[in-house]
Amino acid sequence: MRIFVKGIIQGVGFRPFVYKLANELNLKGFIRNCSDGVEIVVEGEQEQLFIEYLKSKLPPLAKIFSLSIEDTPIQNFEDFTIIDSKVGKKETFLSPDISICDECLNDLFDSKSRRYHYPLINCTNCGPRYTIIKDLPYDRENTSMENFPMCKECQREYNDPNSRFFHAQPIGCNRCGPKLFYGELQGYEAVKAVAKDIQNGKIVAIKGLGGYHLVCVPKSAYKLRQIKRRPKKPFAMMFPSIDKIKEVCKLNEYEEKLILSKESPIVIVKSKEYFEDVAPDIDRLGVFLPYSPIYYLLFSLIDSPLVVTSANISDEPIIKDEKNIKKFTQKVLYYNREIVRSCDDSVLVSADKKPLFYRLSRGYAPKSFYISKQLPAILAVGARQKNTIALSFANSVILSPHIGDIKNIQSYEYFMQVIEDFKKMYDFTPEVIVCDKHPKYETTQYAKSSGFQTIQVQHHLAHIYAAKAEMELTNHALSYEEFLGFSWDGTGYGDDGKVWGGEIFVGDERKYHFDYLKIAGGEKAIKNIKFIAWSLLKKYGFEVEDKLFNLAYEKNINCFETSSVGRLFDAIAYISELCKYQEYEGYTGLLVEKAYRGGEDRYDFYINNGVIDIDFEALLKDKKENIPTKFLNTLTTIIIETAKQNKLPVILTGGVFQNKTLLENSIKKLQQNRITYFFPTQTPINDGGISLGQLWYALKKL
Repeated sequence: MRIFVKGIIQGVGFRPFVYKLANELNLKGFIRNCSDGVEIVVEGEQEQLFIEYLKSKLPPLAKIFSLSIEDTPIQNFEDFTIIDSKVGKKETFLSPDISICDECLNDLFDSKSRRYHYPLINCTNCGPRYTIIKDLPYDRENTSMENFPMCKECQREYNDPNSRFFHAQPIGCNRCGPKLFYGELQGYEAVKAVAKDIQNGKIVAIKGLGGYHLVCVPKSAYKLRQIKRRPKKPFAMMFPSIDKIKEVCKLNEYEEKLILSKESPIVIVKSKEYFEDVAPDIDRLGVFLPYSPIYYLLFSLIDSPLVVTSANISDEPIIKDEKNIKKFTQKVLYYNREIVRSCDDSVLVSADKKPLFYRLSRGYAPKSFYISKQLPAILAVGARQKNTIALSFANSVILSPHIGDIKNIQSYEYFMQVIEDFKKMYDFTPEVIVCDKHPKYETTQYAKSSGFQTIQVQHHLAHIYAAKAEMELTNHALSYEEFLGFSWDGTGYGDDGKVWGGEIFVGDERKYHFDYLKIAGGEKAIKNIKFIAWSLLKKYGFEVEDKLFNLAYEKNINCFETSSVGRLFDAIAYISELCKYQEYEGYTGLLVEKAYRGGEDRYDFYINNGVIDIDFEALLKDKKENIPTKFLNTLTTIIIETAKQNKLPVILTGGVFQNKTLLENSIKKLQQNRITYFFPTQTPINDGGISLGQLWYALKKL
């Protein structure tokens, strides 16, 4: 029989697995990579058992999305072999980069192993994939390992079906693999020098899997803030072990599971201690474990946590090349294997015992979905903030890793580079490009100037469609029901030209929205949140003493109207005296969450003709310490009461639901009222999921 398999099956040990399985069952034939999947031909008496084991005993990183079987003429093969790859239509799925496996970790510190202290050790079960591949199919000559010929020992392991390095394309060792450098020092000696410099307070750039990190001890984080121009935004901390994390953070069982997973993301958790220079003003800490052999070697010499952050100026792409890193520091630990494409660390939090993605990247992306029907070639270009792109073609839907905020030339060029990279990788030419409705978004302008048919999707409706896409693509039980969709975030261009951000949809129709708040101050108000708070005071009849503000508000100078729940968080933080300035996106939400005290107290709210209005007069007269708690409880009550009234299952999506307290309180109340709910758990709940929503909208409409 001839078997054709599609899925994440290249670069994950699938061919070695099939080779061993076929030989165990005394089957003859061959396996080979193709640009659109893997082809297997088998002859023998145990073909059906082979199919059964093929589905049930996969390697840990492999995923089968489809498997087709057809009878073929007997060819009387003498044995079972892995043959050369077949180049054709490019449709196979790329595997994300994965953290080092336990076997490689044992070899790394085994003085009898020939890969003892080899800083780039990996096998078929771990290591780089997406960041080193240049083209499909996934073979060594199509990766950045092509310039490193295998030594005799590595070649022997590569050809040995009993070795975990069997057909491991990035295979190498201290003799033949890429080398590690720190000035004139190499290998483990370089790592020892780096450890010494870090402990002495230096900031060192370290080449990771998908780009450079800037690394230092926590007490040197203030210097890092100056270099990155990042006054308050938290840094992540890498710890040598889960026990070290537990010393300073409160972990539940699911958070621990996420931290220990093979993807090794940054997980945001409650901290027991306050790290002023690392995470100012908040009670949360982003923590993760080493995922590459270089960091394990470093932690064999350092027992304390380290600040590990992307090497970039805030809002610019992560740096992946040696030529650009020295503007940050002259202390650079690098290896001489090219990073073909950059890929930042994934960031998530646990909610409802599920992952809630803030950034989908290393370990999880590109995120690939298989769909059984043929799809048109569509490119969705996402939003301006937390940008990603999404593609559909053949039977594939693919969501790119995090690209970033399209705020400057560097980030726009990177956005363009990612598009061209995916087009080249898959020989992809779009028939349709989908974009946001905001006329000034760079992504919208890119789509409209492309020469292809363009479809525009309203930002908050795209959030709803992203959740629906995830449900249908993962065969969720709720897939085909109608929903009451809560799409709450900071900003998005509305169908009426106003700034939306507090929308509730039934189908494609906006059925409810928060009452518009006129804000004076223009774009400055997004950072200087006193303008938002003063605007709220003015709307509800309270006095503001600033004459220039009053003039601008009354004369409608540099004003905009918004229904944004995110902007309400800003006003609440200012009125509650939690802060006076929006230091970074989501800052006010974190402070409101920190001030939350529990209980059931809330403010009244009213819904007239689909317009939601909270009793802000009562809020503005309340004690400042009461406001954050009662405000969050009011938002939860709005969700529950509108869900009861409409008798529909609920979608919760948009950046506001990154607020773990709001999300989990709402989920608890939905469960108590036996209301079915869904929120994205495999794709970002924030603007990182917009491109997927745009794509799904276009597929449904086309």
